[in-house]
Amino acid sequence: MASAGYPEKLASDVHETERDDTPTPPVQKPRHFWEKLGVYNLSVLTLGTIAIALALGFLAFLWGSAAHARHFGTFPEVWYEIASTDMMKSTVTLSSVLIRVATAAQLGVFAAIVAALILERVGVPTEDLPLISMIRCLNSGPHSLALSIFNSIFTGALLPYSALIIVAILNAFALQFTSTILLQDFNDTSVVRPQQPAPIAFGIDEYAKFGSKANPYGGTDYWKNGPSSYPRFAEYKEAGSTGVNWLDTGKTYRGFLPFREASARSELRSYTGPMMILDARVVCVKPTVSNISVDFTNPDESILSATYDWNNTHPDLTPASADKNNPNYVNCTLPFPDWFLKPQLWASSLCDVGSPVRLLGGITPDNTDPSKPFGHTSAHLVFNVTGKSDDWQLNLEEGTELEVVQSTHPLWTTIARGNISLDISMCFFNPQPANYNASASAEKPGQDFELGYSRTNGIYDTKTIREAFGATEKSRTPAERGLFQLHSVSNWTEHQAKAVYNKTSVEFFSDSIQRDTNGAETAFFDAYAPAANSIHRSHAAIVQQILQTTRNPAAALQTLWTILLQMAYYDFLPEYDLTETAHYDMAVNVNVPVGFKAFGVVMGLIFVHFVLMVSAVALFLTRTEMSLLGNSWQVVSQVMSTDTADVVQHGATASDKEVKQSMKDTGIVEGRIRITKSLQSGRAEATAVRRRHGATYSTPAGHV
Repeated sequence: MASAGYPEKLASDVHETERDDTPTPPVQKPRHFWEKLGVYNLSVLTLGTIAIALALGFLAFLWGSAAHARHFGTFPEVWYEIASTDMMKSTVTLSSVLIRVATAAQLGVFAAIVAALILERVGVPTEDLPLISMIRCLNSGPHSLALSIFNSIFTGALLPYSALIIVAILNAFALQFTSTILLQDFNDTSVVRPQQPAPIAFGIDEYAKFGSKANPYGGTDYWKNGPSSYPRFAEYKEAGSTGVNWLDTGKTYRGFLPFREASARSELRSYTGPMMILDARVVCVKPTVSNISVDFTNPDESILSATYDWNNTHPDLTPASADKNNPNYVNCTLPFPDWFLKPQLWASSLCDVGSPVRLLGGITPDNTDPSKPFGHTSAHLVFNVTGKSDDWQLNLEEGTELEVVQSTHPLWTTIARGNISLDISMCFFNPQPANYNASASAEKPGQDFELGYSRTNGIYDTKTIREAFGATEKSRTPAERGLFQLHSVSNWTEHQAKAVYNKTSVEFFSDSIQRDTNGAETAFFDAYAPAANSIHRSHAAIVQQILQTTRNPAAALQTLWTILLQMAYYDFLPEYDLTETAHYDMAVNVNVPVGFKAFGVVMGLIFVHFVLMVSAVALFLTRTEMSLLGNSWQVVSQVMSTDTADVVQHGATASDKEVKQSMKDTGIVEGRIRITKSLQSGRAEATAVRRRHGATYSTPAGHV
């Protein structure tokens, strides 16, 4: 037609037919909600909701299990399998895909519903009528309504629907990043895997290693070697006590974990099984010293001779039967400050005086059988010298005896004259390391301990080691020091490996830490002392700094002896051939959710999605009458009406651009179209809601 702005083209083989009368429209009948929504759309709403619920339930399971694992240490086995195999992110991504697919399908239904609401309740610009009508059966998503919204966003009646569509589009866009959002909650953390039994090597078979097959006593001198690190150990500690002339560190049991790798000790959370345990209790007393003399004959070695006695000091000390009635003599090398190269070092030393005493009350009390003259307790004298060697020679050459200085200190006997002095303490140690069936646990991960070094000052930084071994003024629990908590039992004898496993191991550790003295019974706490008296610089630094910060030889020797026994234990660990089943929990580093912020954001987006869907469905079921979603013939038929006849006729051979230009030229574009029941024909069709310039159509009553 000329008025449309483009020629009408008819196929040559199409013959026009005329109808004598217009067919009567079918009677509109009431529809159930499933008929209005359509089977496909109802399935999308139902199955999509189930899929979203399943995905969210699974995600909630992952997040909740992660939180429970972090806070309470327990979790489902399925969750652990997912986390420990690095499948957590993959499962979250798959769940996110399910959510995106389900929400996208439901938003297609949402778009069809909103299109029906707009067509029946508000109307659309004439140029948008075909598209909006077809959306009711295409399920294309809310973005397909965007152009119509843009064209009429400020139309008062359409504004609520415009807002609904804009929110749906933005929410749908955000939901496309569900997996990206969820992964923001992820971080590396450690969880404790379920307790598992495993064979553990814990000792050397006493019978298999007997004779020439092995010699654990040869080729070792742990005093002259330092460890590369200090492994975590387990500890049971009771409060110490102090008397007038003694100090007792208190019951202190320390267990070495049979794991060679530092990472295993770091990841370990609980352990039950064979464990090497030593009694690290140390008792130091203030000895009685008399008949003191120093031999300066050898310029490289000054020998102190004296008589000492510890009787009537600590109640758990009793003389060995072999020495019960004999006086105790000592011949030890004295260190002098001018022999120590570094001025910050104390002139301190340790002199082994054998086993003249038994220390009772330990994890395995020392033997009190009179027929056995010696026990397992070792006794040592600790010296701290003030004054240069020349001053000592000068004072002693004058023939003046050194005087015992009265002191209230419970550990040190001080002998002095002028500018020289000698502090003496006597310490006792009965470790008796042996294998037990024991349990230990740690609340959090920890690392082995490292010895620091200050290049500026040229000295070792032993603070970490001193704190770990409890050799500080402030008392702290094993957990606070990064150790395992060793769980005590009422009767340790019943828990020995021999009693529990019926296996006997070579108990050689106490002997293996004896110094290779070469006749020198005294160890100087200085790495630069004469070879026979020197010890490794790390041992010397640790003892020196403990003595200087606490003046407590018991703490210093307890630390030193634990380190030496620990070195021996891990040195021989590869050779252990006795095995027994142990049960232990290991922490595993996993990448899992460590918070709920991102999960909460996704839940919020899903909530908005369902609010939109429920609102749209409710409005559709209550506010529409003419639309049956998913019915293509209906959407085409309802577009055909008297008001749209010209446009429909000429749109058959024209592009959308040409049709819109024609409507603009004729003024038709200014109108709005609704789907309603025609007053003339009685059918549901596209009807103008207000008169347009140049148009020749009627307006149904009540809809203008």
